[in-house]
Order: sequence, then C-alpha cells, then structure tokens
Amino acid sequence: MTIRTSTPPSSTGSIRVDFQQPQFDRAIFDKGYNVKVYRAVECPCKGQGQTNLTSCQNCLGLGWVFINPLNTKALITSINKNTKFKYWSPEFKGTVAASLRDVERLSFMDKIVLTDKTSILSEIRPIKEDGSQKFIFTSYPVNSIDVIYLFNGSTNSLIKVNSSLYNISSNNPYVVELDDLIPFPVDFNDSISVSYNHNVQYNAIDIPHDIRDSLTTNSNGKEENLPLPIQAICQKSHYITGDSPKFDGSGIKDNSYL
Repeated sequence: MTIRTSTPPSSTGSIRVDFQQPQFDRAIFDKGYNVKVYRAVECPCKGQGQTNLTSCQNCLGLGWVFINPLNTKALITSINKNTKFKYWSPEFKGTVAASLRDVERLSFMDKIVLTDKTSILSEIRPIKEDGSQKFIFTSYPVNSIDVIYLFNGSTNSLIKVNSSLYNISSNNPYVVELDDLIPFPVDFNDSISVSYNHNVQYNAIDIPHDIRDSLTTNSNGKEENLPLPIQAICQKSHYITGDSPKFDGSGIKDNSYL
C-alpha cells in the first residue's frame, strides 16, 4: 500500500508565534484553585454487559472506583452562555471547564474536588436501617449539617430536628446517623430533608482537548512538540452519579491509594 504525503504550504515571508508552556503552567498555579484529582476506574462489579451492583462496597454502588488522589491546581471557569436576559441552559447545569497541566492527564469520570471551596446542597433522602441504627446517605461527604426537617402532613408545620439528635458517621462521611429520640410523626413518609455543607466536587464528562500540543523551537534551533494544558468539561457529581449508595456503609473499602 502506498501512502501519500501532503505538501505543506509555503512559509516564505510569514511569522510564526510559538506558545510558551512555562507561562501556561505558571498561570494555572498562580490563578488556579487547590484541587484533589482522583483517577476514575470502572468497578469490575459490573461484569460483562451488566449494571453495577448497588451493594458493592468498593464503588459505593456507583459503578466507579476513584484512585490515586493528587493534590494540584486547576483553573475552573463557567462555560454557559450569557444568561443575563435568558433562562439558564439546563444542559449546562452545574457544568464548568477545568484546565490542568499536561502532566496531570484527565480521563472520563475523573473526580476533581476543590479542597478549599465548599457549597451547600439541600436534598431529600430516604431513611434506612442497619439493625437498630437509622441513617441516611448523602450525595457528597458531609462537612457539617445546617438543618434536618421531617414532613408532618400537608396541613402541619415541618418538624425541625434538634442537632443533638443526629451526627455524621465516623466510618463514612456519606452517612448521617439518626437518633431514636427523633420525634417521627405517626404518618411519617420515611424521608427527610437535609441541608449540608460539602466540598465542591466535579466529574469529567468530556475531554474536548485531550491532545493539545504545539510546535516550538528549542535552544538548539530544532523544532519539538510542546505539550499544553489539558481542558475537561466537568459537571457537579450529584448530576452524574444520581442516587447515593444503597448499603449501610459500615464495610466501605478504601481503594483510593491502589
């Protein structure tokens, strides 16, 4: 088989501008957020052509294991259009662009946690039981709980649960344990509303610039490839992973440092 080679255009009289990788990397570290990046690996609990096991204590029932955490920096920017006089675009909900250095390669579903930045999430969670212990799962590891409410019928006020009657599990930060002294209503619907503080967390859903190189001239006058920062489109994790884990969390396996 004969492979043809394309004829390059003439460069006579043209001026080429080269990128400067150190300046790109410096900008990321000067202006970026402190982040912890986890590599995403599909959990083998799925098997061939199957769905992930909701009882798997390796992936927490999510189908993904997050390993090899790395502390680094990332530029995080919004990608939504100008929404000053428009409705917010639903497809961009919770979505950002993250730029990291080329040496810190990203792949699909990699997790990025902003270690210095927190957010507040309110969600409705079903109550589960492990023996005599009642608890709920949350979508993110909980830093602190703002408030928990119980539904007490459509014509009655909500019941605010005293902060002394719940706590974050010492074994699993996704678990909030509930005390038996909580005044559950007679017609309780087995769900509670919880508002809590957590570190901002994203997962990579697309890598539009998986390869981002440029040619540059080195100190010897020779051309060489210059790797540039990688950009990923990321979305807040609870929009991607959906429901939270479905087991009691007591036997959680730590695969982070595999």
